[in-house]
Amino acid sequence: MTTAVQERGKRRARSAPENVLAAAFTCFSRYGYRRVSLEQIAQEAGVSRAALYLHFANKEDIFRAVSGQVHERAQQAAEAAAGTKGRVEQRIAAVLDAKYGKFYEIIHDSPHVSELLEERNRLCGDVSETYRKRFLRTLRSVLEDAERAGELDLSASGLDAGDAAELFVDSAKGLEMSGAAPQNPARYRRRVARLIGVLAKGLAAPAPRRARRG
Repeated sequence: MTTAVQERGKRRARSAPENVLAAAFTCFSRYGYRRVSLEQIAQEAGVSRAALYLHFANKEDIFRAVSGQVHERAQQAAEAAAGTKGRVEQRIAAVLDAKYGKFYEIIHDSPHVSELLEERNRLCGDVSETYRKRFLRTLRSVLEDAERAGELDLSASGLDAGDAAELFVDSAKGLEMSGAAPQNPARYRRRVARLIGVLAKGLAAPAPRRARRG
C-alpha cells in the first residue's frame, strides 16, 4: 500500500527534471553559460549535485535540455498561431513571432545574450535543426492554405510552399543580429513585419479583373 510519504517522493522525482531545467534557465540567464557551475544549478533547484546526475550527465546536457524545452514551447505556440484566422500576412507574422519574437523577449533581458546564442549554436545545432524542420512544416501549411484560398500565387514566382517557407524563415533568421549584437525585441519585430509585408506582397495572387461594361 502506497503511503503519503511515498507518493510525495514520487511526485518530487517526477518534477525534479523540470525543477532543474527551470533553475538552469535562471542561472544561465543570470551568469551566462561559462560561469555557471553544477553546484549553482543544484542550489537554485533546491537539490543536491548528486541528484542532478540522476537526470543529466553534465552541464552541457542540461543546457541542451533547456534549449530543447525552449524550442518545444516555441513550436507549440507556432502551431497554435498557424491555426488562427486572419489575412495571410497576419498568420505568418504570428507564426514567426511565436518562434523568434518571443524567444528574444525571453533571453534579451540577460546581459549574457550574445554568449547564450553562441553556446546554443555550438552545443545545440542538432536540436535547432530538428525544430527548424518542424517549424518549416508548420509555416508551409499556412502558405499552402493561403494558396488554396487564393491569397498567394507561389507558382508565379517559381516557388512551392516549402521553398517559400524557407525564404521567410531564413530571412527572419538573418535579421537576428544588428551588427555584432542581437536585435532589440521590439526592433526585431518591426523589421520582421516589414519583411513579411514585402515578401507577401511579392507572392500575392493578382486581384481578379473586373469585366468591362459595354
